[in-house]
Amino acid sequence: MKPKRVQMVDQIKRAIEFAETVPFRYLIQHIGVAGEEYDDRKVEAAFTALEELSIFARHRGVEILLENIPNALSSAERLRSFLGETHLNLGFCFDTGHAHLNEGVEAAFLLMKKQIRSTHVHDNDGKIDGHLFPFFAESGTIDWDEVMPLFRQRGDPVSTVAGIEGSSRVPAPHRHNQAGV
Repeated sequence: MKPKRVQMVDQIKRAIEFAETVPFRYLIQHIGVAGEEYDDRKVEAAFTALEELSIFARHRGVEILLENIPNALSSAERLRSFLGETHLNLGFCFDTGHAHLNEGVEAAFLLMKKQIRSTHVHDNDGKIDGHLFPFFAESGTIDWDEVMPLFRQRGDPVSTVAGIEGSSRVPAPHRHNQAGV
């Protein structure tokens, strides 16, 4: 039986191969799981896996993006450090809700800004990763009036995924746009 890490890399390769049938540009990858502590061995394992996967992905026209997640391995600062140390040529998927749980949306965005290729936009209460609808969630505490100018300041548009849990009480998005946001 193959070691667990090798099995996981093989599984991700199968997902990347799917691009040969249904083309896609980015594969979003997490380093670790929510709440995971920092460990140099985990960083080394991530480097080894991502080095292999990035070559495999590029041959299929796919770019691997690292997403900031709420753990000690994948904060915005750790991800920047990881890419600086490993010299892997990877971009970022900026997750607003995860940044809100870690170092704050603005601080994380500014650290990741130059390498952001995609965004995962959702809100939360700053304590639990609730994937709430941006702008309208009653318990959401991200200040979207401060976040949206950050996105615009980046210049070129990036791919955006709204990762939200459903609610029947969310107004139509165009109403918010008419309000000037």
